[in-house]
Amino acid sequence: MTTRRTDFEQARANALKTVRAAVRLKHSIAADEELNRLLPEFEKQFTKSFQNGVLQSPVDIKKVLGV
Repeated sequence: MTTRRTDFEQARANALKTVRAAVRLKHSIAADEELNRLLPEFEKQFTKSFQNGVLQSPVDIKKVLGV
């Protein structure tokens, strides 16, 4: 059986959820911007290789992430 939160507990939970959502949104937007820069060139190179009869190797995740 679940116990009911007090008004304070609910307000605290709501505030923490808002902060979590804001941080996630910030990083999601940054990721969208990075993908907007990276994907067009990647797609261009991939398509060019394919048109030349070469299927590229699997993507090197570390290279993409700059690790």
